[in-house]
Amino acid sequence: MVRATALLVLAAVQVAAAGQAQRLRPRDVDSIPSKRADVRIPYGSDSLQFGELRLPKGKGPFPLAIVIHGGCWVHHFASLQNTAAMADALRDAGIATWNVEYRRADDPGGGWPGTFLDIADAADYARTLATRYPLDSTRIVAVGHSAGGHLALWLAARGKLKPSSPIYRARPIRLHGAVSLGGPGDLGEFVAREAQSCGP
Repeated sequence: MVRATALLVLAAVQVAAAGQAQRLRPRDVDSIPSKRADVRIPYGSDSLQFGELRLPKGKGPFPLAIVIHGGCWVHHFASLQNTAAMADALRDAGIATWNVEYRRADDPGGGWPGTFLDIADAADYARTLATRYPLDSTRIVAVGHSAGGHLALWLAARGKLKPSSPIYRARPIRLHGAVSLGGPGDLGEFVAREAQSCGP
């Protein structure tokens, strides 16, 4: 089941990228056409703590992909518009998507630990979504691009955090997979080349 869901995610990403023969800058990706989300819902009180839910056609319950945009963990590079086309392609492939926004390092309250807590809270909010919408809470994956890929991997591993951690949340939602699209899995290694991709 996990493998099948991950393959569906990758296939939908390929669909979203079809026809894009040249390299796209982050802001170019924002202009890839996508249909509007079904609903925008806050998962917290800050103006950046919200997500966009997209539901496939049909009765459901649908598997859910928590979609996390990248942008070098800073605000000016990207927003959830950067992953809207991917979220839309996944919806067309039969997977509901929860495309989340969050506070980055240069946003008030973002960085450490705020960015991680936002992503944790957004993911755990999928439980609430499943009480209101036809979602299958037993089939949830996280998919992220760049910095969002790093955060998707972190979501998959955060169940191992100790309660003493500043980014601990009790009862983290259980994921059945995580897909990192160009996201660093090792931040220590990434620091050495960060300036080339993210700038100062």
